[in-house]
Amino acid sequence: MTSTTLADFLHLTHRPDLGIVTARWLRPTASHELRAGYQELLRYAGTCNTCCRWLIDSRRRVEVDARDVHWLTEEFYPTLRQQLEGHVYLAFLVAPYQLDDVQDESLPALPHTHGNYCSLNQFTDEGEAVRWLCSRP
Repeated sequence: MTSTTLADFLHLTHRPDLGIVTARWLRPTASHELRAGYQELLRYAGTCNTCCRWLIDSRRRVEVDARDVHWLTEEFYPTLRQQLEGHVYLAFLVAPYQLDDVQDESLPALPHTHGNYCSLNQFTDEGEAVRWLCSRP
């Protein structure tokens, strides 16, 4: 297992035995930190045999800003296939109170597949999230 930490807000690990990169947000983040963190996650996944299964632990992020969600869906996710040359599976680990945090009717319900580049799902149990990721190709 290899790991790295970005500043004091994101810890990244790679589990080659499972083919999963885990991103754990360590504290609430500002928008620029969130975006830098996702860019670093993408770079890191590229160094881990272009790992396309991501577990994103968002339980410590507390709030979800709708503008950041739109940045992810409209700008970041579409770059994944180009960068990693494969479909990326993202399992978001959230606290139960976060399930309804972003009330935006323009966003699709999860689980959801964005085009030919990524599929997303959310979980409150890490074991379920890992099982879902491991069942992906």
